[in-house]
Amino acid sequence: MSSVRGGNSVTKPNTGRRKIEIKKVEQKSRRHVTFSKRKLGLFNKLTELSILCQSETALIVTSQNGKLYSCGYPDADAVIGRYLTGGGPQRGTKKKQQEAIEVLRVEYEATQNQLKEEKKRLQEIKEAQESNSGFPSWWNHTIEEMGLDNLEQFKTSLELLKLNLVAAVQKDKFNSLPPMPLAIFPPPQMPNMSLFTHCYDGRQNQDYWGTAATATATATTSSAFPITGFGHY
Repeated sequence: MSSVRGGNSVTKPNTGRRKIEIKKVEQKSRRHVTFSKRKLGLFNKLTELSILCQSETALIVTSQNGKLYSCGYPDADAVIGRYLTGGGPQRGTKKKQQEAIEVLRVEYEATQNQLKEEKKRLQEIKEAQESNSGFPSWWNHTIEEMGLDNLEQFKTSLELLKLNLVAAVQKDKFNSLPPMPLAIFPPPQMPNMSLFTHCYDGRQNQDYWGTAATATATATTSSAFPITGFGHY
């Protein structure tokens, strides 16, 4: 690549994709990173080849630390086992695996759709929070624009709003009432003990003098009528 500046031709080196020299990586840490990257790339290529050609494959890789890594389609252990025993590919097992994969694919698509719906709801909540309105975006829509789910949410929101308003009004009424006055009762009065004692003494004296008068009258009656009987005449 060349360019002309002031009549002088300047040649720039080509910085495109260059071929990397294949040689041993001397640094141990870099060698481990290179092994991890190349291993994943190798496994991806093996999977692509198996899917494109509908072939059963198995691959075993050993790291510098002696750790084994395997990859295969449809299953590395099954392919290696058939290879060791000399058996052919199992068509029935492959069919079952394809059916299982189809079921997993359907579940995956359903999960993806559910995730999209949750993201949509989350976005509506964020928009409502940013607008400081506290309501989702469908709140301001007309009834004709709402679907069945939004109409049910709208009805539930109205019922909750009504309950909250009634509770708030009752609370305000209760707080606005004047406080009730406290009833104050006078302390109990003790009876006049001196008056009670005087009355008791008067009654006691009256009983005493009444008893004395009765005894005197009885003695007088006895002296007026002498007792007759055996004795002196």
